[in-house]
Amino acid sequence: MNTAFNICIPARYDSSRLPGKPLIKLKGKELILWAIESASQLGAQSIVVATDDLRIHAFVESHGYPAIMTDHAHQSGTDRIAECAQIMNWKDDELVLNYQGDEPLIPKANVEATLDLFTQLPDISIATLYQPIKDTKAVFNPNVVKVVTDANNKALYFSRAPIPWHRDSFASVPACLPESVTYKQHIGLYAYRVSFLKAFSQLDPSPIELTESLEQMRALEAGHLIGITECIEPMPHGIDTPEDVDAFNNT
Repeated sequence: MNTAFNICIPARYDSSRLPGKPLIKLKGKELILWAIESASQLGAQSIVVATDDLRIHAFVESHGYPAIMTDHAHQSGTDRIAECAQIMNWKDDELVLNYQGDEPLIPKANVEATLDLFTQLPDISIATLYQPIKDTKAVFNPNVVKVVTDANNKALYFSRAPIPWHRDSFASVPACLPESVTYKQHIGLYAYRVSFLKAFSQLDPSPIELTESLEQMRALEAGHLIGITECIEPMPHGIDTPEDVDAFNNT
């Protein structure tokens, strides 16, 4: 991969399940530092943390890393990254990787696969990932986002509901998944062109976005194409709950 790109790490202090999440310590080191140090291994031309909280901003800068303050009212991480791209004065044709601050150990191969989509599919606005779902419970879990794709590695729809819906097998929760289709879990690693981020920031949240609570649906509803490819390596579980913190600390 020879693609030039920037990394933005969005970091909000507020979290209903884990308040102050970016500053929670994992094995003695704050989560946001895990993310920054992991992102620093990916070869980006620049890395910046975009936050809405002075405590996070001060902490990141105190460790020698760049951080910027962004609006507290942003509807999504993509909106925050759009403001970041404007502040950083990144050019329209540059790529930006949304490196999730609560997923501190994203495999480099998955990042490269995401960025490579812009070469393989030059008409896309967003690149992202999925991994196959093998567990029936995951298909019916609203916290596991599902995606249906077309034959050209582009996303058709994202949902918290079980999609595609198997008419004959889903009268009740089945013991195993139908073998006729691969169920795909969306992985929230995104890359964008800066020109798309500018356009996205001008769009109002869409009805389906608000219904599903999935920001990528705003882009789809506006006609933007989302390229998607399978993870090269399994994605580690993100840090969303106190149980996730305990599990990380015990590994």
